[in-house]
Amino acid sequence: MQDLIVSGVKALLRILLRLYFAELRHTKRDIPKEGPLVFLANHQNALLDALLIAAFNRRKTFFLVRSNVFKNRLVARFLYFFGLRPIYRIRDGREKLALNEPLFDFFAQALVQGHCVLLFPEGNHALQRTVRPLRKGFIEIIDRAYAITPHLNLRIVPVGLSYQQPACFFDRVAIQYNPPFDAGELFLTKQDPRDRDKRILEVVHAELCTATVHIPKAAYDEIYTKLNARAIDFTQVQRVNQEIEKMLKEETEGDSKRVSLSLSEAVCTYSAAQRYLLLLAWPITFLWRWGIKPRIKEAEFTSTFRFAYFTLWVTLIALMASFLLL
Repeated sequence: MQDLIVSGVKALLRILLRLYFAELRHTKRDIPKEGPLVFLANHQNALLDALLIAAFNRRKTFFLVRSNVFKNRLVARFLYFFGLRPIYRIRDGREKLALNEPLFDFFAQALVQGHCVLLFPEGNHALQRTVRPLRKGFIEIIDRAYAITPHLNLRIVPVGLSYQQPACFFDRVAIQYNPPFDAGELFLTKQDPRDRDKRILEVVHAELCTATVHIPKAAYDEIYTKLNARAIDFTQVQRVNQEIEKMLKEETEGDSKRVSLSLSEAVCTYSAAQRYLLLLAWPITFLWRWGIKPRIKEAEFTSTFRFAYFTLWVTLIALMASFLLL
C-alpha cells in the first residue's frame, strides 16, 4: 500500500514540476532497473534538487534532508513515509552527530536490500555554479554496505542539476545523468585507505564537474559576470563548460573589473508572454513578492518555497474548477 501511495505522489509531483518549470529537460537516463544504486548529485537548490531526481525515478529512493525540517512530529512522519531521513550537522550541535551513525547503517541496509539512495556529497547547498569540495559521508555509507555484503553489485550514477535563473519565476532546468559505473572499482581496492578515499573524491568530483556547469572558485566572479553579459543558456551544460575552459585559457588583457554578481542578485528576464501571465496573476505574485519571499532567510530555499506556493495555488484552482464543473 505504501509503495502505491508513494508512486501516486511521485506521479503528481512529475506533473507539478513540469507545470512549474518553463522547461524541464532530462538527458538520456541509463538507470539500472534493479540492484543497489547510489545517485550522487550536486546541490544548488535545496529540496527542489531532491524532488527533481526522486520524482522522475520510478524506483524506491531514500535521501537525506537537514534535520531541522523534522522538528514537527506530523511533518516528520510524513517525510519518513516518503523515504526522507534527517542528517545532523555540526551546526545542530556536536552531541547530535552521533545520531548519524544509525542513519548511515539504515542507508547501507537499504543498498544491501537493492534500493536506491540519493546523496549530495557536497554536504551543503549553495546557488553558485561551482562544484564544491566533497565530503566523505557517501564513502562511509557505501563502505558499510560492502562490509555487510562484500560482493554487492552496487552502481553509482553521477547527476548534475543546472538551473537557468533559480531566483526567478519560469525557471528552466537541465538534469544530466552520467553513465552508471561499478562502485567496486573505486571502493574494493587494496590501496591505502587515505589514498583510496582521495581518489574516490577526485573521481566523483570530476564526474559532477562534467554533469553540471562548473566555474572554478578562483575565477568565479569574473567568469560568471562574462557569461551573464553574453546571456548564456546555463542549461546547455557542455557548451557552457567549453566556454568556461576558453575563458580560463585566455590571457587577461588590462585591468579587468571583477564584479561579483550572485544568483540571488541576478536580474530576472521574462518574455512578453511571461510578463503578461505575471500581470494577469498579480494578486498571487504580489502576495509572494511582498508577503512570503522576504521571510525566506536562505536564498537557496527560495525556489523550494516558491514551488510549494505554486503547488498550493494549482491545487486550489483545480478544486475550484472541479466544483464548477460538478
